[in-house]
Amino acid sequence: MYSGMAMYNIENIEAVTACTLAELFFSGVNIQINGAGYYKMLKGGDHSGDHEIIETTLTDLKEKIKNKEVSAFRVYSEQMEQQPWYASFGYMTKEFGGFNYIDIQYPYMSDDSEVISNFLKVLSEKITFSYGIKYHADKVTKALYYATGDNMVNVYQYENASLFKRDCPGRFRGEERYRKTMLRMVYPLNIINDYHLDIMVKNIELKSWVLSRENNGKLVQLSDGLWLWTVRENELDAVNKYLGESGVLICWKAP
Repeated sequence: MYSGMAMYNIENIEAVTACTLAELFFSGVNIQINGAGYYKMLKGGDHSGDHEIIETTLTDLKEKIKNKEVSAFRVYSEQMEQQPWYASFGYMTKEFGGFNYIDIQYPYMSDDSEVISNFLKVLSEKITFSYGIKYHADKVTKALYYATGDNMVNVYQYENASLFKRDCPGRFRGEERYRKTMLRMVYPLNIINDYHLDIMVKNIELKSWVLSRENNGKLVQLSDGLWLWTVRENELDAVNKYLGESGVLICWKAP
């Protein structure tokens, strides 16, 4: 089992800051970085924006980032039995990934709630972004693809994977409703902003709905404008069902 995280709308984050956060994350979950790569456009590729990843060392990557030679990268931990990697932190920009985001995958056994909460607190203080999620998947590749809605990967049976992909900028030029007016789905950890708290759930604001009963989760302010909404695993189905039927979730579909 794997955990995955994704942070969206990170266009104001510089690569050097993202690399520092990557090292902080790996240190927090006690996993060693032993591989790195950066993205480079292919000359004469199959299509516009076609690119490759150039493997390198973390030291060399940091030097290239310092010299502004790199605009998107990935650092990772490799182990023999795990493909394509054991854990990974990717920093993508619109020229390579269609839009700006951070994606993270790591083994579920390293999923220490206090470590992750502390990392998200530091993350929200150092960078500006509008939305983030943390979820689980049975394979590292699924955790990777889910971050961007690729390959029709779901984490819930009551979810239409393609709807999030179509809401993203880039190829589909989506509306990006997840910035302010809707949520993708509800996950164990959700990083939401003040606009999200004002979303109407039937006749009540989302913030008031969450706080109305313990089963709806817990809200903690991370920084000015960002909140961490945690929901217990055994309550996720009920919370998704209620909000999905209320028209709040982008990817909800009736079971």
